[in-house]
Amino acid sequence: MKKIELTEGKVYTLPEVIDFVKQTLDHVSKKSTRDPLRYSSIDVYWLLFDMLQYVNRNVPGEFILIQTEKDTYRVTYATEDIGKQRSDRKLKAEVNRTAKYLKELTDRQPPRGKKE
Repeated sequence: MKKIELTEGKVYTLPEVIDFVKQTLDHVSKKSTRDPLRYSSIDVYWLLFDMLQYVNRNVPGEFILIQTEKDTYRVTYATEDIGKQRSDRKLKAEVNRTAKYLKELTDRQPPRGKKE
């Protein structure tokens, strides 16, 4: 196995980190050929989920592990714009729900403010 040198205070690029992870997994794989340890699909799911949670805290946009069908998952990427659009839709839905509630209480349509 190649040496993995982590210098204190140094910042690593994603390709460098991926290379370290790949080297580590390759080494573990080679050394554990006789090991009976097996991982369930749930184990793998949570490993991927946790990794993406960490990545999402450190990169713009969002990586999501979604189920496409029973027992099948896919990693998707939503840009920052998609996240903002999703947030805007949630806010608009909340405003509409509040307006509906106020109309039910007062029997009048509340003003929505000026359109931009």
